[in-house]
Amino acid sequence: MRWFVLLLGLFAVTACHEDSDTLRIGGNRWLGYAPVYLADENAWLAPSGMQLIEYPNATGVLRGFRNGLLDAALLTLDETLALQASGQDLEIVLVTNLSAGADVLFARPPIKELVDLRGQRIGVENTALGAFFLSRILDHAGLAASDVQIVSLPIHEHRQALADGRVDALVTFASEGPALMALGARRIFDSRALPGEIIDVLVVDRRRVSPEQRQRLRALWYEALTLWMDNRAVLDGMLRRRLDLSPEALEITLAGLTMGDRQLNGQLLEEGQLLASAERLAHYLHDRQLLGWPAEPRYLLPRCGDREC
Repeated sequence: MRWFVLLLGLFAVTACHEDSDTLRIGGNRWLGYAPVYLADENAWLAPSGMQLIEYPNATGVLRGFRNGLLDAALLTLDETLALQASGQDLEIVLVTNLSAGADVLFARPPIKELVDLRGQRIGVENTALGAFFLSRILDHAGLAASDVQIVSLPIHEHRQALADGRVDALVTFASEGPALMALGARRIFDSRALPGEIIDVLVVDRRRVSPEQRQRLRALWYEALTLWMDNRAVLDGMLRRRLDLSPEALEITLAGLTMGDRQLNGQLLEEGQLLASAERLAHYLHDRQLLGWPAEPRYLLPRCGDREC
């Protein structure tokens, strides 16, 4: 009954809209974005004038946004800063999740500790979150990028690259853990060591997405997230099929995520925590030459005026 009531509520907030243009949302298969995938799987996006465009990795999402193929995107905060620094006028609509163990460095023997990475081949999606995460891993290891061999790999090639012996370690997702551990790898570092540093967000292009559309995006996210959390016994199976996750991989990943509900977004946005995190991150990325131009974190925050964001 609870599911039915929430479903009716979801359609109530998404059924009517005045904008004639479809809002195109880009995302890759990541459990932290599950509410959007759940909405798409159940055909809840179209009544609200929205369309999910799925990419195999975050690099594709970034490219699609830069090429004008997307109006909104599901990205990490560092990816958002890089996109803004390239000249995009972006606004963070909401925080989708915080990583607290969902992003992981796996390595095969003889690598047991971070210091053992010296001279080793590390596979990473080097144009997205992976570049930042690897940089922070090297900070903790006391190593420079020149001390390791960085192998740029899209996420969908990670498992095979380790199996083929092309890499010794991988910067990847916790969901890959069961498959990588079967190949002899073990978890030696994860995002629990970087509290509040890896943040996923839903961003829009201010020039193409109206305030009303942004409100609908927030409403749909919160309703779909509530629906999922209240009905996991039913909806986890749907998400596993859609995101190609085993039951074990879903549980491992979700255990490493703090999902972006209304309470978390209120804390991060209204109390200034998100801005503080974005400013620290922007300085770090610029200092490490991971940004071509300085970003302006304060301009990423919602401009609500007297209206509710």
